Amino acid sequence: MSHYLRKHASKLIAAALVVNAVASVSAAALEQPVAVLSSNLSSSVGTVLTSDQITTAAQTLAKVKAEAEAKAKAEAAAKAKAAAEAAKKAAYSKLLTDPVTAKTVSYSSSLLASDMIKANAKPLGNYKLTFYCPCAVCNGVAGAKTASGTTPTEGRTIAVDPSIIPLGSRVYVEGYGVFIAEDTGGAVRNNKIDILVSSHSRAYELGVQSANVYLLG
Repeated sequence: MSHYLRKHASKLIAAALVVNAVASVSAAALEQPVAVLSSNLSSSVGTVLTSDQITTAAQTLAKVKAEAEAKAKAEAAAKAKAAAEAAKKAAYSKLLTDPVTAKTVSYSSSLLASDMIKANAKPLGNYKLTFYCPCAVCNGVAGAKTASGTTPTEGRTIAVDPSIIPLGSRVYVEGYGVFIAEDTGGAVRNNKIDILVSSHSRAYELGVQSANVYLLG
């Protein structure tokens, strides 16, 4: 083969190797410094690449690496967003399924309605909140059962207007949390809720409040 043919054959082989290296670059290859890749490529075919050719190859590889990194970041952000949405849905699902147990009734800013509650629950508007206890003064008969037949329990029982909030419904009172509509009352009408507490003194202490109310289900 003449010197001329050998010279151009080398260039053709080198060019093919550059194209192949760029086209088949993998995640592992992207971790290697561009200078090392260029050096390895030159070594594999001899000193047949010009500095301009090496620079072009390096720029191409840098572009491919940047695009791969941008794609990886976008995928990571999408996964993080999906995980956050799944966590919000799981938290809302717990409001619908977790037992509503006895707890001390008190206002807390940590119990403000979340975006998930606002998006999925039925908003009932702003309600007047009053408080009552199982005593004879509040109930007429001390120790009476609720209208739905349950034992009145602080942190779970509320009295509602059943024409608006059906008995047995889960209700989210913003700032106070989840309750069960278990009771009714002669004075409990329209946008008013009576929240059960353990003693008459606590009912008197809490007085009259207001809060946004959501029907969970």
